[in-house]
Amino acid sequence: MVVVSIATETDHRKIEEKWKKKWLDAKIFQSDPDSREKYFCNAAFPYVNAPLHLGHGFTYTRIDVMARFKRMSGFNTIYPFAFHATGEPIVGVATRLEKGDEKQRNILLSSGIPEKDISKFRDPKYIVMFWKKRIEEDMNDLGLSVDWRRKFTTIDPEFNKFISWQYRFLKKKGYVVQGTHPVVWCDHCKSPTGDHDRLQGEGESPIDFTILKFKFKDKYICAATLRPETVFGQTNMWADPEVEYSVVLVNDKEKWIVSEQCAEKLKEQGKTIKEMGKIQGKEMIGKYCTAPMIDNEIMILPSKFCNPNIGTGLVTSVPSHAPYDWQALVDLKNNPEELRKYGIDPEEVRKIEPISIIRLDGFGEHPAQEICEQLGIKSQKETEKLDKALKIIYKKEHHTGVMKDNCGEYSGFRVEVAKEDVKRELTRKGLADAIWEPTEKVVCRCGTQCYIKILENQWFLKFSDERWKQKTRECLRMMKIYPDSGRKNFESTIEWLRDKACARRSGLGTKLPWDQEWIIETLSDSVIYPAYYTIAKYINEKGMQPDQLTDELFNYILRGEGDLEKVSEQTKIDKKTIKDMKKEFDYWYGFDLRGSAKELIPNHLTYCLFHHTAMWDDQTRWPKAMTVNGMLNIEGQKMSKSKGNFIVLRDAIDKYGSDAVRITLMDCGEGMNDINWTENDVLSWKSKLNSIYHLITDNYNQGESRLENTMDKWLVSRLENHIKIMTQALDQTNNRTAATEIHQMVNDMSWYLKRTEKPNQGVVDYFLENFVKLLSPFAPFIAEEIWEKLKKKGFLSLEKWPVFDQKKIDDEILQLEESFKKMTEDIKEVIKLSGKNDKLHLYVVSDKELSHFDEGKSFLKKELAFKEANIYILSDPKKYDPEGKAKRAKFGKPGIYVE
Repeated sequence: MVVVSIATETDHRKIEEKWKKKWLDAKIFQSDPDSREKYFCNAAFPYVNAPLHLGHGFTYTRIDVMARFKRMSGFNTIYPFAFHATGEPIVGVATRLEKGDEKQRNILLSSGIPEKDISKFRDPKYIVMFWKKRIEEDMNDLGLSVDWRRKFTTIDPEFNKFISWQYRFLKKKGYVVQGTHPVVWCDHCKSPTGDHDRLQGEGESPIDFTILKFKFKDKYICAATLRPETVFGQTNMWADPEVEYSVVLVNDKEKWIVSEQCAEKLKEQGKTIKEMGKIQGKEMIGKYCTAPMIDNEIMILPSKFCNPNIGTGLVTSVPSHAPYDWQALVDLKNNPEELRKYGIDPEEVRKIEPISIIRLDGFGEHPAQEICEQLGIKSQKETEKLDKALKIIYKKEHHTGVMKDNCGEYSGFRVEVAKEDVKRELTRKGLADAIWEPTEKVVCRCGTQCYIKILENQWFLKFSDERWKQKTRECLRMMKIYPDSGRKNFESTIEWLRDKACARRSGLGTKLPWDQEWIIETLSDSVIYPAYYTIAKYINEKGMQPDQLTDELFNYILRGEGDLEKVSEQTKIDKKTIKDMKKEFDYWYGFDLRGSAKELIPNHLTYCLFHHTAMWDDQTRWPKAMTVNGMLNIEGQKMSKSKGNFIVLRDAIDKYGSDAVRITLMDCGEGMNDINWTENDVLSWKSKLNSIYHLITDNYNQGESRLENTMDKWLVSRLENHIKIMTQALDQTNNRTAATEIHQMVNDMSWYLKRTEKPNQGVVDYFLENFVKLLSPFAPFIAEEIWEKLKKKGFLSLEKWPVFDQKKIDDEILQLEESFKKMTEDIKEVIKLSGKNDKLHLYVVSDKELSHFDEGKSFLKKELAFKEANIYILSDPKKYDPEGKAKRAKFGKPGIYVE
């Protein structure tokens, strides 16, 4: 018998189409309540405005591997899916097409949409239905073991009734409130813009800048800062000489000098703004203004890093602690001609020295200077390096810095404390105000750049409620987080999360039940929808109408409240159906695992915890576990359409086959680290799967029936170790660890066949049957095909997962065979160095080694082309040892002599 690596190229796509059809026809992934322990896993549903990409495939396959593993382990398992259509993205696509946007048109063409069908995508509902159908097909092609009876979209009228029930309940509990808050705002859509409604800036949120007011004649030059505590280190003011600034009367009291863009934003943030005139930046250069708090006259100097779109468009300078300020000052001192252009004496600027106000471990007097030198920054034009320097210094000073003795009453304060205290004092004295900005640039799906608006009478989820936070902390404490290192991210989010706008004016979705002008936004209707999966099959199959889905029905089924008779009479749904729906919910909920990418922890995933603790006091309904994964890189680079390395999932499946795509993704990495997909890896796995197919089908039901020998016991022991490692790894969603064992099993079988002259049919078949079961969650299509080739009945996907048996492991044999393997490699090196391989002499220290190695003599002769092989124990007085090699022998490392 020989090991066949690649006899013929297996037609993977033909196999995948065959088993996809068989699974769907037999409905093997549809599960209903029964006496078994349940396992309910789900992943964040896809947005239906584009095809799935390889990153989706990574997240969804991770959960599918768990679903298949649990199903084979005897759990009654469901893995349902639905489709997210809420919000602005889909309307944004339609709107851009309506406007003749060529970029949007080309995106659709590149996604495989025929030219003749492009006009249909001007209808948002057509977009939803088109991508819903295609995504479902892609999921089936990927081999996801989904119960499709439970599918829905978030714009289905029936689902809208579910969300309306949810929000009426939240409002009644006081978790949805009306108030005045800063929100990220799209002026085109006239709505707050949540994370999923953004083309750019997901995760960014409002942050308040302190506006410092610098007396300038009868006006105030205003500079915005995130670090008000650094007022004690101000040395000068920066202005862009090319910018035309606005002079505005604020609240009919003070004249401020700010950028035109700032003036417009202030109007949206509760201030009365009256335009009084303009002043060119260059008109202020070389003049002086009075710095607040320190009451010093400081010079206004020219700089290009003042951005009129951020803050006020003017910047106060603290060069000791701000890398941009330090480098800009250095640049000016080195360019006297630039100063003379504005009538400034270069000597006056050379006199400006940085003022150190913060003590920071690991740095000297001027941290900004040191970090610029460390990063090799030579000019203020090196913005990437300066941004990096800024983040390093600001973070370190905020968390560990201490105010120095030259900071008045704040001397000795930790920076993070002084920041708030100084801001309060400045505001109280009328020396400061505030402006809100997004933490980074945000662009709405409609293409409009967003800004921060103070919104009155807006509806918010009251995430700041301490009682609600406490319940959510308890929920998280009870949960498993995979990997556990992600737990601190959830904890941090729970603490910093504040009230969040939950509705917008435009887009698709559920109207706020008590205020129909508002639509519940995309991150606010996607938090408890796993509960809807449990009853969706009844709503779908029985054709229930939206008006039948009353709050009373949902309260009875999902919260156990109300009277069955009254609910049945009111809804015109028969009592048996209602009881069955309640039974279904009670059996399946809460879910056992939810998976998504780590970038959703600060929003979607943590919101999910909050909403569950609000909707159910019964802790059994709360989430049991979440698994978060890193992002997907392609050939070492972040996947990006602009970089040309964006891979659509369907294209990958068509090119490499689903099984190869799945197992490559699972073998790329685990935990929260980003993973790296390479074509070499997927081609390697495609070839490996082909080899596995032939290895199993060519060697199954071969060999002879005989008693087990040492190598048989070794092979069984190795198998049991693989079962143990893979079972433990999959339970923790460590799929890469489990996938690595697939490699090892191929190596083990190949080694066994080389080491054994007459393989034991029973042992080989036992190994191969279990091998294909262990392969199944990763490469289910080819595993099913192999199972059929072995003439097994039924679907492999429904077979029992191998159970680890410690009694079948012989640790001694494992150790001895590992020594034998290493010794074989050592002998090869000796042959290579000596050029001899006529006779082999081995010296061992124990009887166990003698017995085990003696059994391998024929292998050594055949493998290494020796004419003769002899094995001696050290105690043998008749051993042949002309060069004294025996004395080098240790247990597990025999002495070697060749001639």
